[in-house]
Amino acid sequence: MKRTWIYLQNPFFNCTKKNFKKAVKISAYTNAQLFAKIGDPFYAELYAAYNPLHLALVAAYNIWKAQGGTQKGSTVTLDDLLLLLSPGKSGLWNRAVQLLYPVGSSIYTAIFPKKMKPFNTGTKLEKINAVATLEIALTGKAGLATTLTDVTAFSASLSTAETAQSGSKGSTSTASDNVEIARVNAMVMLYSILGKCIGNMAETPRLITVLFNLNVIRNTLQTIFTGGVKANLFETIAQRTFALDDTIDAGNDGLGLLGFYLAENAGDGPTGYTVIHVLSTKTDTINISDFTGNTTNNFLCVVNLSAVSGGHYNVNVA
Repeated sequence: MKRTWIYLQNPFFNCTKKNFKKAVKISAYTNAQLFAKIGDPFYAELYAAYNPLHLALVAAYNIWKAQGGTQKGSTVTLDDLLLLLSPGKSGLWNRAVQLLYPVGSSIYTAIFPKKMKPFNTGTKLEKINAVATLEIALTGKAGLATTLTDVTAFSASLSTAETAQSGSKGSTSTASDNVEIARVNAMVMLYSILGKCIGNMAETPRLITVLFNLNVIRNTLQTIFTGGVKANLFETIAQRTFALDDTIDAGNDGLGLLGFYLAENAGDGPTGYTVIHVLSTKTDTINISDFTGNTTNNFLCVVNLSAVSGGHYNVNVA
């Protein structure tokens, strides 16, 4: 098959697929360059056409980032409850029932027909349903009023957390769709601006390059990284050459407190380096200038500062 002629391919659109942060970075650069030349009627017209699309992209991106944090928070809340469920809560309920109705008795079997299996295995929804079913089974059973109260309260907490998570996912999906629409609109307009500049400066095309962040547009290196890091351990995420005004979107979607740092060598631990903390369920934008004394180091690393909880990160270095 013949490849599409390169000049018919939109480089702005292609290089920002699945990377909203990169789209915002490219957009902000060109928007600023056009504004700097606003005294020239040619550039003033381009700025007037592009600036509203840039502002729409930035606004949609900020909403998406904020909503993404909400979703992660909701997810961890439900996960925390499910961690409490087994073997903790379900074990307490099981022992309380056994005090009155021994294992193998008809009443015990009616309450726990599959014993502890529904609380230990299966999907999140299946575990939530298992607690709701237990609430019904305990209703009216003599001597188990206190246990029933605890099960009812825990079931309500699970239901609330599941509803919050589902709602947040829906909102995040909508916000993501809005950013994608804004990205497409902005990147198509940048392609149009490139075409107009070529038409206006065909004899001196090098003058066009100042309008676009070519370093970011041409950069094909991986920019999004995810991974897990065990309690009390550290690892190297990526090797990059950062500028002082660059930023990193550092997300913590695990349970442990994470610290990010720039190391001189791959495999270096955090000792002696500036470590910037990111709380569980949070995504923070870290300025390279915040890594005091280490801003020229090339290895982005993460350390799990929790002694008991596993950590998980998602990082965008675009």
